[in-house]
Amino acid sequence: MKGGPGTSSPGRVTWQKAWLGDLVATAFRVEPENVSGPGWISGNGAQLYMFTAVMPPDTSRHDFELMFQRFLIDQFKMQLHHDTRMFPGYELVVAPAGAKLKASADQSADPNAPVLLTGPPKIDPDGFPSLPPGHGVVLRFDHGGYYATFQDYTLPQLAEFLKSRVTLPGSHNGYVMDKTGLTGLYDLKLKFDEGNNNIEVGPAVLAAGAIQGTEPSGLPNIFKAVEQQLGLKLVKTADIPKDTIVIDHAERIPTGN
Repeated sequence: MKGGPGTSSPGRVTWQKAWLGDLVATAFRVEPENVSGPGWISGNGAQLYMFTAVMPPDTSRHDFELMFQRFLIDQFKMQLHHDTRMFPGYELVVAPAGAKLKASADQSADPNAPVLLTGPPKIDPDGFPSLPPGHGVVLRFDHGGYYATFQDYTLPQLAEFLKSRVTLPGSHNGYVMDKTGLTGLYDLKLKFDEGNNNIEVGPAVLAAGAIQGTEPSGLPNIFKAVEQQLGLKLVKTADIPKDTIVIDHAERIPTGN
């Protein structure tokens, strides 16, 4: 989503391609995994929508969200309710043997400035994709395993990436909190078996040219990979109660305006 309150374009919001689940998550200020409903609202093969809205430039974030909520409910003839659900919680800590992290060469780099890929990334001798300068993560999928390269990454950003990787298929994503106490930017590599991991990458860049195959990857799961390769550890904590938006009914075709 581009524009809106608090941005350089406060009076105009545009979203070129969005799932209904993402629109609802933004309107109600919850994470996308905190929205449940019919299978077509998000995920592979889900319906995509384009959203554009104009508003007075001094509109507050709160008022924008209220208008956005009413708009979606009216447009999709939506019926929904709130529910409190428990989500798995994890802490990312330094493993007993110590961290195995490579500091980025430029510690003054902007960790929010995305890397720009102009084509499929090159693959190094160990199977990891390479990135041009900038912040980003790129994944290569090969025979059931992922080879991930992180560049100019903070550990809170790594924790955010890991949260979609720590649950079984069909269950909610976990919440991962960085508790390492380590600051700075890091260049990291991580290879792990897809196993029960979610294939959604979120804001990450998915490498082109994925190799198809049914052979076992021979790689560790995400928990073992984080400890063995990064010297960090995912520790289970108490489940976290989160407000969840449950869509009981919605029309796939909006009424128009």
